[in-house]
Order: sequence, then C-alpha cells, then structure tokens
Amino acid sequence: MSTTTSTPPAATHSHEANARLTFPRVVRSEWIKLRTLRSTLWTLVSAVVLVVGIGLLVAAVIPSHDDLLKRAQGPDSARALAAAAHFATTAATAGLTFASLVIAVLGALVMTGEFSTGMIRSSFAAVPRRFPLFAAKTLVLFVVAFVVGLISSAASWAVVVPILTSKGYTGDLFSSDTLWAIVGAATYLGLVAVFALGVGAILKSTAGGIAGALGVLLVLPIIAGLISSLTNTQWVADAGRYLLSNAGGGMAGLANGGLEVWANIVTVLVWAAVSFVAGAILLQNRDA
Repeated sequence: MSTTTSTPPAATHSHEANARLTFPRVVRSEWIKLRTLRSTLWTLVSAVVLVVGIGLLVAAVIPSHDDLLKRAQGPDSARALAAAAHFATTAATAGLTFASLVIAVLGALVMTGEFSTGMIRSSFAAVPRRFPLFAAKTLVLFVVAFVVGLISSAASWAVVVPILTSKGYTGDLFSSDTLWAIVGAATYLGLVAVFALGVGAILKSTAGGIAGALGVLLVLPIIAGLISSLTNTQWVADAGRYLLSNAGGGMAGLANGGLEVWANIVTVLVWAAVSFVAGAILLQNRDA
C-alpha cells in the first residue's frame, strides 16, 4: 500500500510568497553579479589609483608660489596668477578624465557582457518585463561608481591640499567649494556609468559599447577643440561646453566656459538620461 503525501496549503502559499519577484530582490541579484566579477574590483581600484595618483603627480610638479611670481612677468602675469588660484582644484581633479574612461568601460561591460555570454536570456527569463532588470543594473552601477568617485576624489583632495599649502598656495579641504567639487566629481562618475550602460544596451556589443562611450567622452572633445581652433567658429566652441566630459569637469569645480554649476549638472543628466531611455526602449523591444 502506498501513501500519498501532499504539501500543506499554508506551506505552498508561504513558498510562493518567498519566491515572489520584487525590485529589491532584482537589485540584490544585480549587486551579486557585479561584485562577483573579478574585473569589477580591478576596474574600480584602477579608477581610485588614477584619481589619487595623477592628483599627487600634478601637485608635486607644480612650482612653488614664489617661483611662479618670479616667472610670471610681463603681460601673462595676471593670467598665471589667476590660474594659480585654482591649482588645488586642477590638481585634485586631474585624474577625473582618466577615471571616467575606466568607469565607462565598466558600465559598458556590465551590460554587454551578458549579451556576449548569453546570460542575458536567463536574466530576461527571471525578469520577463526587462525594465526592472535594466533599472536595477543602473541603480547598482550608479551607487558603486558614485561611492568609488567619492572615495577617490576625497583622497585626491586630501593628498593635494597639504602639498600645495606647503608651496604657498591656498586650499581648504573642508570648504564648501571643495566639498561640492568632491560630490560633483562622484556624481559625474556615477552618471558616466549610467551613460555607458545605456550605450551598451543600445549597441549590444562589447567593442561597440566601449568604443561608443569612449568616443563621446574622449574623441568628441578633441574633435570639437580642433575644429574650433582651426576655423575660429564660435558656435563650435560654445557647443563644446555641453559635451559630457566638459560638463563633468564643471561639476567637479573646473571652469567650463563660464557655464553655471546647474547648467553643467543638467547637461550631464541629459546625456545620461537620453542614453538610459534609448537603451531601455531598445532592450524592451528587441530580441536578446
């Protein structure tokens, strides 16, 4: 004689409730994916090393204030002294451009890596609506890049200010301008990660995603600068202020053609938002 066993209704309901798909669980899944990749750790460490190391190098090679006064003679003296007032910001954020390239590569890889391995099909099977998956990736990547940017920017300022102070320049690590520059640099790196993630979702190719993101960050400013200098076209110079990397420098406290801080923030947000929305739409409507 055989005995038939059945799962009690209460236990079944409890299991279904525990297995229910929620956005926090999708976020947790994406966090596990990101932190278990070996490349993630090395990429983030390299971003910190670049920001701090380049800042330290620039601060070390800047001449002392007395030497600058001796050299700054003639018509360029006023310009040299004006630049000296911003040496702390310039040195502390000198590595931001290189760090943004590293973060952009990470952002593109987070999205395109799943396409190249075919893991994206399993992800879509687990989250059929797709947008929560993409939103969770974006949130996790932004927070990680922001935290790394905050740590690296604060460390860079902490290294740069004492060196420049010993050389006769003014700098305050705890001034409101410095704190805003640190937060602005961290936010910029977070939004660069979002932008690159969107590019990766649009192109679905690792090589294409990295090339597209780095092209916007690195190549476009060079092209705009060359065209502006060779043709003396004012509108090109004005448009260059609204490129992603230039506006990001403005968020970190660097001068950007006279643009206000809010204009730099809006510009970077628009770049990230357009990439995110386009990536989300294509991800929803295309086959994996």
